[in-house]
Amino acid sequence: MDDSISLCDVKFRKQKVVCFPVDVEAATSPEEQLLMHRSLDALIGVHGAQLTQGVLLPPHSKILELLPWIPPYLVGNWVQWTNRPTPLGVIYHETNLNHFGYKLDRNSVPLCFNVTDSDADALRECFMSKNGHLKKFQWATRSFTVEPDVIRSFISLFVLDNKSICEDMQTNAQAHGFVLYNAFCRSDRVNSQFQVQHYFTE
Repeated sequence: MDDSISLCDVKFRKQKVVCFPVDVEAATSPEEQLLMHRSLDALIGVHGAQLTQGVLLPPHSKILELLPWIPPYLVGNWVQWTNRPTPLGVIYHETNLNHFGYKLDRNSVPLCFNVTDSDADALRECFMSKNGHLKKFQWATRSFTVEPDVIRSFISLFVLDNKSICEDMQTNAQAHGFVLYNAFCRSDRVNSQFQVQHYFTE
């Protein structure tokens, strides 16, 4: 996270973009949590309960849900759905918020790099305990590695672009590996009426 925030500060300072961590547990009251989120134009985070607070963001805000990589033998592939909203994304469905997803790959999991990916048995043994339970893999309790370029692209393409043209948003999302679950957008530059669109991928 520190690398992404540093990159944001350097890359987007001239555009008056400020990136900072949002820690709802540090808030002293529900009112402070509300004010914290109402002051945001965008919220980025790994799939999880803290992103539910995104419903507090102002209309037209952008939410990026980073979709954790999980091996195929673990339950929970719904966190990487792109052909429909993730279970978290259901709360943003049909709203005036823009909900994006980005699939993280194996390199986002800073665990078991001493095991080659081609050795599936050894990798599984590294991730799991002897009785078959998750050892250190749970995303609620571990770190993620996210390429700063993912954050840079999201800010450049979607946060700084306020035109909100549906087709442009879909094209940019598709070209850069994002899924656009819920778009609150305009059909063209002439039409000022906003509508909700969904651009799922397979």
